[in-house]
Amino acid sequence: MSTKPHYFAIGLFVLAATALGLIGIALLGSDALRSPSNFIETYVDESVQGIEVGTPFKLRGVKVGNVSAIAIVSSVYDTSRMYVMIRVALDENAIKLESDTFKGRVDEQVARGLRLKLVPQGITGLSFLEADIFPDAVADPLEIDWEPEYTYIPSTPSTLSLLSRSLERMAAQLDTVDLALIGGHIESFTSNLNVSIAHIEEITGNAAQVSGEVAQNFRQASADLPTMTTDLKETTGQLQEMIGSSDRDIEQILSNLRYITDDARELVRMLKRYPGMLLSEPPDQNPSLGGKKQ
Repeated sequence: MSTKPHYFAIGLFVLAATALGLIGIALLGSDALRSPSNFIETYVDESVQGIEVGTPFKLRGVKVGNVSAIAIVSSVYDTSRMYVMIRVALDENAIKLESDTFKGRVDEQVARGLRLKLVPQGITGLSFLEADIFPDAVADPLEIDWEPEYTYIPSTPSTLSLLSRSLERMAAQLDTVDLALIGGHIESFTSNLNVSIAHIEEITGNAAQVSGEVAQNFRQASADLPTMTTDLKETTGQLQEMIGSSDRDIEQILSNLRYITDDARELVRMLKRYPGMLLSEPPDQNPSLGGKKQ
């Protein structure tokens, strides 16, 4: 029995395995190589550390493609800007859009605020690319001076980038702060505050003293109130009695006036009939003789 290796069979096996591997790679990459209409691209003005070719691309959390290319934009287009270009191959099975309507539909969503954004994956240092609607970002896409080769979707800064920029601005503002001047203002403010507190305590003490005097006067007035009430009642009674006595005197005077008036009326009547009675006695009258003397 021969123990020599069968080189022909081994070679045939290696060739078959290689062919199968190439076919598998071609099948796996066929979705990313079908048509340019299945690609989108964006540009970011920040570090893309954490993503690479093959990184998932998600639309509102749903995986719809993978990153197919990452490059400095000046190596692809004629520009001096230092943006980073990210190109994405979309999965046709995840997004059912016809090639002739794809760009128009994307442009409509971009007008509504569709943006691409780098999203970190926990604390691993890795990130993925996500598309979502950011209405506040409609007015501030990056400026570009070239015509994108594929459908273009603007980007919006990542949360880490915004946080980093805010911290940098804060640090820059802190560098311009005059801590010595602020310390002087704080010391002056503290001194003024102490003076104000002393004034408040003085005012509070005076207010307490005044309140005590008012309370004492009120108690004294409350104690004198019964006596004042009794005196008022007596005064009221005397006034009523005086008014009653005055009424009786007035009635007597009026009665005397009526008597005097009657007498004066009678005297006037007699003078009219007997004018000479002012010089002699009035004549005797006898009603039966018609007023003649007997």
